Amino acid sequence: MRRLKQIMDAGNTVTGGWCFIADPVYLGMVANLGFDAVVLDMQHGFFDENTVRAGVATLVSAGKIPLVRIPLGRWDAAARAMDFGALGVIAPMINSAMDAKSFASAIRYVPTGERSYGPAYAAGLYKVSVNDYLESIDTCSVALVQIETREAYNNLDEILELDGVDGVLVGPSDLSVSLRQDRIPDPYGVDSIDIVTDILLRCANFGKKAAVYTEDSKTANTLNKLGADIITVGNDYSYIANGVASHLSGLDFN
Repeated sequence: MRRLKQIMDAGNTVTGGWCFIADPVYLGMVANLGFDAVVLDMQHGFFDENTVRAGVATLVSAGKIPLVRIPLGRWDAAARAMDFGALGVIAPMINSAMDAKSFASAIRYVPTGERSYGPAYAAGLYKVSVNDYLESIDTCSVALVQIETREAYNNLDEILELDGVDGVLVGPSDLSVSLRQDRIPDPYGVDSIDIVTDILLRCANFGKKAAVYTEDSKTANTLNKLGADIITVGNDYSYIANGVASHLSGLDFN
């Protein structure tokens, strides 16, 4: 349960995978790869409450850090993810301090939030006592708000000031769409990279964590140099496509 905290307290970058596909056999394979953490995506992926519960258990048994991105505005799903044993929840399209406070309150116990009492399953999953879970979970997990609009960027300081919000996750595609007013995104392009750099700097100044979604190792390396604390690399579509491409590229027939 303390692995995420241990990695970050040591000053190391958390490397994450990103899964849309909820198939348990597939997730079991991803869980045994070299990621520190894996995001189970309920917003744009195919995870629901049942597959999140099973997926979190799979990741915990493999020694990986389970993170869950909830659907838009679903604070109930955020609380359920924590009850299922998630060590981090990502809330999309957070545009204001009010949005962020409502989200954080759902997954933080008193006095920081108003998470409802129901720790038994998660405590059992980590093989700790209920009291140990209750005393530790708020410092061992992260509440990450997605910054992906100009409005959110304009309200960033007010969001970062909130107790219970541990940091942000940059949503590069939607941030690009919002800034450029073009439905075709240019993630981390010339229209947004300076703002992304400023977001990471301001997170550091507030003592909050900065997470980023990247689609390739080159971008991940760039964001690491800019100070990102949690970096997801690719997603399961690219894992499959690149894996197939690597096999086909070695063929000397057809």
